[in-house]
Amino acid sequence: MNIIDSQGNMKTPKVHFDPEQGLIELSGRSIPENTDSLYRPLIEWVEEYINNPQPVTTVNIKFEYFNSSSAKYLIRLLEYIHRIEATENKLIFNWYYEDEELLEYGQDFQEVLEMKFNFIKSADYKN
Repeated sequence: MNIIDSQGNMKTPKVHFDPEQGLIELSGRSIPENTDSLYRPLIEWVEEYINNPQPVTTVNIKFEYFNSSSAKYLIRLLEYIHRIEATENKLIFNWYYEDEELLEYGQDFQEVLEMKFNFIKSADYKN
C-alpha cells in the first residue's frame, strides 16, 4: 500500500495516511468542489488497509471547518475505519477541536457511529 500525503489547501484537507505507521490523519478545511473525487480514494485506501491493518491504528481528525457534503463522506470514511475493530486490532480515535461547534460534530459522529472518540481541546490549534 502507498502512503497518501497531501498538503491540502483552503478548500481541501491535509491528508496523511500511512499504512506502515498505522496512521490516518485529516486536518484543516474540507469544502471541495467535488467531494466524491476527494473522499472516494481515501475510502478505497481504507478498504484495502482493513484487510491487513497494523496492530494499533491511530486516527487523528483535526478539522477547523467542513461543509455538509464533506460531513456525509467523513461519516462513510469513519464507518470503514471502524471496521478495523472487527479485526481485533486496536483503534485509537482522536477528535481535535478548537470550539464547541466542532466538539458537537465529533460527539454527534461518535453517537451515530457507536465509536469511542478521544476529544482533545486544542487551544493552540495547528494543522
